[in-house]
Amino acid sequence: MVPNPVTINEHATVYEGVKLMEKHGIASLIVVNDDGRVLGVVTAKDIVLRVIARGLDPYTVKMRDIVSKPVTVVEPDEPLKSVINRMIGTGHGHIPVVDEGGRPIGIVTVDDVLKIVPELLERLEIIHR
Repeated sequence: MVPNPVTINEHATVYEGVKLMEKHGIASLIVVNDDGRVLGVVTAKDIVLRVIARGLDPYTVKMRDIVSKPVTVVEPDEPLKSVINRMIGTGHGHIPVVDEGGRPIGIVTVDDVLKIVPELLERLEIIHR
């Protein structure tokens, strides 16, 4: 899990979301309501397909209008294998990690999982030698 994920309020515009992604060098944002609870995730792909491809105005479309639902979330103690199975089962490559109140405390992405694959493969090679 990557702690302290970048979030954006549901009332923000898509343009504001794009600028936030650019600022942090990321490809997704966790969209939260006014209470800070996770509503869903918006990815760069979502913006291209749901805003740009449809000719919508990113300066007026709100994040809540394009957020992917239903959202898949996990708790901090969820085993990595379970998180990966959820990614496979739902097709969601960005899964927020939430506290008991549904507020984001981290995020797990496919890229995060892929970063540990070389180490896991190396360990398997050592075991099977």
